[in-house]
Amino acid sequence: MERPPKPTPAWALSFPEPRSHPPNISPDELHELAVIPGAINLPAQTFYPLLPTLTSLLARIPIVVFHCSSSLGRATRCAGWLEDALPPDSKCKVLILEGGMKAWHVRFGEDKQMVVVMPVEEAEGTGTGTGK
Repeated sequence: MERPPKPTPAWALSFPEPRSHPPNISPDELHELAVIPGAINLPAQTFYPLLPTLTSLLARIPIVVFHCSSSLGRATRCAGWLEDALPPDSKCKVLILEGGMKAWHVRFGEDKQMVVVMPVEEAEGTGTGTGK
């Protein structure tokens, strides 16, 4: 599925455009592989500066799936950077969650095993939630 172009956000202007364009994976296909509750948060704004370290860590993982709200901006950019940085003989497969977390919630939002809701208390200081 071809992704429409999206305007470059201000934070990304200081970093290069990724050369790679990893493929999408649908929520149903991802569910067959794993579930989102095991995901880790790597913010797009700090991903590129940490790319050498992240590449050495993520290259050991067979499948790395990127997502953001819609998977049309931050996810595609970070996935491209990682795929660009991986060595040619890497066994790491980089994918982008088709439709992002919006699609994941549409498909699995009612299943408490598939969506972990972080309480506000845990969200403080993480850049997520309201922090109240």
